[in-house]
Amino acid sequence: MCDSAAGLNFIIVGASVSGVATAIALKKSGHNVLVLEKDEQLGGAASGFNACARICPNGSKILLDWGLLEAETKAKAAPMPGFAFLKYNAGYTEGSEPDLLGENRWNEDLLFEARGGYIQFRHQDLMRILYDEAVRDSSCVSVLFGAEVVNIDCDACEVTLSSGEVHTADAIIGADGPSGIVRRILLEEEGDSLESDVQTGMALYSTIIPKALVYENGLAPWFYEFDDIGSALWVGPKRAAWIFPVGGENDLALTVYTPDSTQDSSWTEPAQMKLKDVMGECDIRLKRLAALAQDVTCVKIKNPHPLESWVSESGRVAVLGEAAHPFPPSGFHPYSIALEDAVFIGKIFSHTRDRDRVREFLAAFQEHREQRCSLIREADMSYVQASICEGEMHDQRDAGMRANHAAGRNAMEGDFQQMLEEVRIIFGYSASDDADEWWINWGRFKPTRLQNEDLDGTRLLPTFFSSITTVSTDEVVRPDVEYTMPHEKPIL
Repeated sequence: MCDSAAGLNFIIVGASVSGVATAIALKKSGHNVLVLEKDEQLGGAASGFNACARICPNGSKILLDWGLLEAETKAKAAPMPGFAFLKYNAGYTEGSEPDLLGENRWNEDLLFEARGGYIQFRHQDLMRILYDEAVRDSSCVSVLFGAEVVNIDCDACEVTLSSGEVHTADAIIGADGPSGIVRRILLEEEGDSLESDVQTGMALYSTIIPKALVYENGLAPWFYEFDDIGSALWVGPKRAAWIFPVGGENDLALTVYTPDSTQDSSWTEPAQMKLKDVMGECDIRLKRLAALAQDVTCVKIKNPHPLESWVSESGRVAVLGEAAHPFPPSGFHPYSIALEDAVFIGKIFSHTRDRDRVREFLAAFQEHREQRCSLIREADMSYVQASICEGEMHDQRDAGMRANHAAGRNAMEGDFQQMLEEVRIIFGYSASDDADEWWINWGRFKPTRLQNEDLDGTRLLPTFFSSITTVSTDEVVRPDVEYTMPHEKPIL
């Protein structure tokens, strides 16, 4: 329980994964949070459809530290010990065998070092777990549904709802996604707009197919009994299908990357075309699986126009999660990165109750998070490109994986070793440690009044911190705020 009179007041726009997780982290630091969600129900963008929440080890260890991976919650997720690589455009006829390129299993030492495992929830199950934790035993977090924000006054730090209600705070955090109002307002401050995002020419179709339906249609030998991994990347050229078990029922999450799309839709709208009609030439098992799809969404893959600053000119409004750094839809890392953002924000704000330092702390968030988020977004995009590549890259990919498989090695060894090293770095990161580093090196040295002023009217950019040399200190670390120390065993 926090002391509502002592903490800062935050408004979070969007009850997304990043929004609700940030509410948890700020609550743990003793602050007050009002979450405003325009939808009438929990789940946000994917509440009406079966979406898959992939949590990498860098994200699952956060859930572990928050006490959210007990037996009851872990039972709602499917593990992923690795994945197989198969050819998308092979095995066209009945009776043909799928063309296996190789398999890649997670290294146990890597998972042990990372203190986490790879698990996959249904989106709505993960949202419920986070929401229950945010509102549990606390008067510090309030969530309003059906509360659409139609205007934000960055200088006054206030939001206006469609109902006419006005709410003010010490800081406003946008967690309402890449097309949300907060990112739009920050883009407008920089003279840009959401229309600056660039289309890639690719689209993602996504669905979840019940396990029982797969068995009823005789496809279990290929999607449940083919090996003991249960996950597969069917790689093209031009098209790819990623299939992973999801939820406690081990249903199949199917995502298809394709150039065939005429709509720019959202996670809440059904696709205009049936999935089987955009599969192109593919393995007959994939075609039959796609024919079982019912609730299907389609979103175009874009290269988002980058924000120069994740913080408003006033220093009171900021974005995080997909609103700050949009990822390729249904990638490997968006959920884990959203959890990292939440932990970092919560940890640095555990050190202050001074509203005059909000600008500085929000800028510190971008300074320490931007490069990592950018690099991981590029990595996620490279996985997509490697799945759909053509020409020489396509041939080299297939030949390298086949050679590894024939030699009894993991498919991603050799030519793909750089990707594995990237994975090790990504999985081993601790947002809490990163926040501690900022506090020890910079945050505990309180800037002087002259350094903290924005004299020329421009934004406070991350490079600001390299000039801080004052030695006066702000609050010390609060002894009553506890953060879980590393667990001795990984999540299996």
